[in-house]
Amino acid sequence: MTPLIKTRLNNIQKICLCGFFIALTTILQKVVAINYVAIIPFLRLSLGGPALIIFSSIFLGPIYGLLTGLASDILGYFLLDMSSFAFFPQITAIYGLLGLLPYFVFYLFKKIKNDKLLFVLQIIFMSALFLFVSLFIIFVPSITLYSKTYTFDTMQKILIPLILFFLFAFLIVFISILNKKYHNQHFPVSINNITFSCFILELFVMVIFGSIMKGFAFGFQTYPAILITQIVVLFFNIPLNSVFIVLFLKLTQRFYYQ
Repeated sequence: MTPLIKTRLNNIQKICLCGFFIALTTILQKVVAINYVAIIPFLRLSLGGPALIIFSSIFLGPIYGLLTGLASDILGYFLLDMSSFAFFPQITAIYGLLGLLPYFVFYLFKKIKNDKLLFVLQIIFMSALFLFVSLFIIFVPSITLYSKTYTFDTMQKILIPLILFFLFAFLIVFISILNKKYHNQHFPVSINNITFSCFILELFVMVIFGSIMKGFAFGFQTYPAILITQIVVLFFNIPLNSVFIVLFLKLTQRFYYQ
């Protein structure tokens, strides 16, 4: 399989790095993270965990990415997770897929040489998600969390779309600033490739596939709440994952060929 990033690493070094990535991701996902909030236990916000899983796939290859995602979630649960929730293999499958797919997604978008096209496509997709969540909040009167129903009041119908709009606007500005800051950096993948690939991975792995898997784990009566929550979290994760992947690329520059 053609490497996405041509490195000077041999197989032994890749295996050792994969082990290091697994250990670091486990800490980032379970220690430096928000896990199992009382009212929304299906929510996980991690500073760098998903980004490292994605990076392991593009830096070491999809098999190593798969191992990083699967092993970090399993180890994190059995070693560091003190919650009362049972082990859900469906959740582990999400992080396995998050490690497997990035190689192919980044490889696909690397073929698109027009960075402006990637930026425009990202804005179109994000606009669609913003409209979907806003219309859902405005026109759906209530949402179910487990067996309890919560009604959206008028203030929430105004405030939630407004907050989401500011997140959407911030993300566009963030991508523009990141592009300007690292425009002259000779990364093996462009900034627009990074941000758009992170968006596609977040959309298909965490929002679509992840919401279905969490529906199996937490009950499908809660599925709409899971889906909406994952879409909102997407607007946080794209800048987080993008920044961390850029950081990881800078830290590992000495290992790859330009």
